[in-house]
Amino acid sequence: MPTNFFKLGDWLYILPLAAVGLALGVTGYMSCADCTAITVGPGGGHASFGQAVARTLALIKASGSFPLDRDHWMLFLAQVIMPALAFFGALKLVLQNIRRDARVLWARRLRDHTIVCGLGSTGRQVVESFADAGRAVVVVTLNSDAPEAAACERRHIAVLQGSAAQPSVLRQAGLKHASSVVVACGSDGVNLEIGMRARDALRGITGRTVKILPELRSEWLYDQIKNQNAGALDSPETQFQVFNLNINAARKLLRADAFQQPAPDLIPRPHLLFAGFGQMGAEVLVRAALCNFAVPSQKLSATILDARGPASLASAQVRAAGVTEIADIGFTPCQFATDDLSWQPIAMAELSARPPLAVIVALRDDEVALNTAMRLRKMLDAMGAFGCPVYVRVRQQQKLGEFLSVLETQSLFHDRLKPFGSLSHLTTPAALLDQTLDILARAAHQVWLEENAQSDSPAAVPWEKLSEFHKQNSRALADFIPIRLRCCGYRLKDGKAAPAMLDEAVIEKLAALEHWRWCHELQALGWRYAEIRDDFLKRHNRLLEWSALPDKVKDYNRSMARKLPQIADAAGMSLCREQLVFADALDQTSLDAAAQLVILADPRNAEGWHRARALAQEKGGRIWALVPDGASPQLFQRLEMAGPGLIERWLSEGQEQALRQRKDVA
Repeated sequence: MPTNFFKLGDWLYILPLAAVGLALGVTGYMSCADCTAITVGPGGGHASFGQAVARTLALIKASGSFPLDRDHWMLFLAQVIMPALAFFGALKLVLQNIRRDARVLWARRLRDHTIVCGLGSTGRQVVESFADAGRAVVVVTLNSDAPEAAACERRHIAVLQGSAAQPSVLRQAGLKHASSVVVACGSDGVNLEIGMRARDALRGITGRTVKILPELRSEWLYDQIKNQNAGALDSPETQFQVFNLNINAARKLLRADAFQQPAPDLIPRPHLLFAGFGQMGAEVLVRAALCNFAVPSQKLSATILDARGPASLASAQVRAAGVTEIADIGFTPCQFATDDLSWQPIAMAELSARPPLAVIVALRDDEVALNTAMRLRKMLDAMGAFGCPVYVRVRQQQKLGEFLSVLETQSLFHDRLKPFGSLSHLTTPAALLDQTLDILARAAHQVWLEENAQSDSPAAVPWEKLSEFHKQNSRALADFIPIRLRCCGYRLKDGKAAPAMLDEAVIEKLAALEHWRWCHELQALGWRYAEIRDDFLKRHNRLLEWSALPDKVKDYNRSMARKLPQIADAAGMSLCREQLVFADALDQTSLDAAAQLVILADPRNAEGWHRARALAQEKGGRIWALVPDGASPQLFQRLEMAGPGLIERWLSEGQEQALRQRKDVA
């Protein structure tokens, strides 16, 4: 029998009625001399309490025949109430089973629905997110009586009890007509096994492609799967799209403004501080080093505050064995807790010694993480680093994180305290199926494919049929496009426009930057240079400086750099040149109407600041404001008067000096 037989609302009137019926029956039998004779025949009398309870419960069988009169009215009501409650309960059970069976039977007739295998933390949230988005869902779980299954049934979602590894169960869930299968059973091996069995069960079905999304929580296994060049998991009927929530969260976080720096090749060396590490912190660190800060002459540095000290690096080395070659990493043992603040002096010393570009809190417990993030925010404010963002990983307490974020929001600084990585955000249909983050990657592959459709390369297929290995290559290239454009004084903008004309010097720099990123990535994975390429031993003959590359290889990189305007157009975007102008040189500068005007202004210079504001409002430009550490309250009042819409970015004194070195800055 299902454990969710009655809802709470049912009990609110069933229990009082049952109590009234039982009380009436017991009282009637104990006070009425001839009541027993009416029920069981002559020779009765006053019943004892035990006898009265037993005879009242027997009324459930509708065996009572008491008249409605002055002596028997209590028993008359009891003989009506008790059978009625029993009948209602039986009817409730029958109807519930009929509804459940109908949903299960109807599952085979659904079209374009999603099958979710497993109701753990990920599976449960996937069901909630997909149902909230209006998508049809069928659940397969080993225990249909669990509270999670009951919650699904209350939302009228079909729940099938059985092992998703059995093809018959998947067929009952409507596998043949499903659009996707999300497998989140808690074990990576089980998830892959179920995914492959679903693939085999779909062999021979034509006219559609079913997406199979197994969750892989282990980074090393995820890397092994996505680096399979042959794409062995896919079939003509299925497309595997393995997902790792830590990787998805890190990729989304690194799109934030704090990690999209102006002129990344000129700014002082970036520094990040991690409070807690683990797999989430490791993924942020590795991706930041391989993408956002993967430019020549720069090397990301990081300070890790974690109870395990240097041992915490193990999770990052699983992701990238050569992580210490692409980033300078320091460790300080530190234990975080809400009721033990002994970590605060350690953190304050690290913040003061080297102010970070951003702080990432990646602790296991949401409450501890939020408490730590709030205290780090206060430390940064005490140092005058009001604009240094604090990003805090929250898994379940997203609403609390958003509430605390609002408390710390200031009109000038938007990411002072920002939660990220919650399950509710990472399990939406857009995040798992639509892959909105892949727009640029899809466009890059499409442009490449137009010229290489006849190639014998395994990548010469449409995106939907592309192996995960080649998708990852396209994503890495696409994620780095905004970075290298900023190095050359360009930016990506939403919306199509006339294609930008890139001169040969810009093309050369764009090509060299992409080659450097590619070399950086391979070195982090343990590859080394050799005259003869050997994929098994991880040796490559192109791991050379740009100047030492053969002309044929350089020409390929230059060709792809020339296609960047075309890639942007295919993604519904455009390239726009930035014209950076210092406020103290406005009179000597000729403005380009086609460029995005960016004025670098120091608000401490009142005259230059007002001129920058007026020109930005007139020309639709943006202001990059110099905000030194320890800025005065009067300075922030002046900044607030400008309005947050005009101020696009904050610059440190070191960033300002670096930008003055750029040849295209007036």
